[in-house]
Amino acid sequence: MITPKYKYIYYEIIKYILTSKWPVGSSMKSENELIEIFKVSRITIRNVLSILENEGRIKRSRGKKTLILNRLLTYKKNSAIKNLLVDLKHYHSLEEFKVISNNLKNKFPSSSSLYYLERILRFKNERIYLISKSYIAKNITGIINPEQFRVRNVLDILINTSKVKLKNSTQEIKAINLSAKDALIFHSVKGFPALSNTWNFYDFNNNLVLIDEEIMIESIRVNNKYY
Repeated sequence: MITPKYKYIYYEIIKYILTSKWPVGSSMKSENELIEIFKVSRITIRNVLSILENEGRIKRSRGKKTLILNRLLTYKKNSAIKNLLVDLKHYHSLEEFKVISNNLKNKFPSSSSLYYLERILRFKNERIYLISKSYIAKNITGIINPEQFRVRNVLDILINTSKVKLKNSTQEIKAINLSAKDALIFHSVKGFPALSNTWNFYDFNNNLVLIDEEIMIESIRVNNKYY
């Protein structure tokens, strides 16, 4: 069975986002660039972009560049693409939210305080997949309602509610050993090997807005043709 062109392009773009070839926080290729890359019509490209936007993976604004929002391996129930499946829940549970003194002055030099939030992503069988620890520059975002983080993506809140304009992001992946606190959450032991995946998001003034560290102790198998 031949895969329709729009589905093939959709999966290619998702692969690029998940593997950080096109990082979250960066600008999506223009329509003309996508047409040149995939050798298809403008209608096909616009169809794919509409699907990605409906899923919350990208944000399109008239007269502005399209921004890549979401790297999570999830999809909305009304998505036009139904067979990109993983065994994860579609939301993080919010475990902690507070305003803290800025002990990261070398990273957030202009902010006197930070928002700190800790969330947990679980498999559908309730086993914990990752711990997410986020530090947000309070002077840039202003007042944030913590209840939003129970149901919405952090980047979505920063961009659409706090009206932060993100320009780019960096990523650092490294091996770590679990702290006593994180080991307790994972039902493991202190010092157990883990993987830290940290994202740094910057605005158009090159100010660091968000540090998001994801800590995992196991990998997952994604049920699509790329992984």
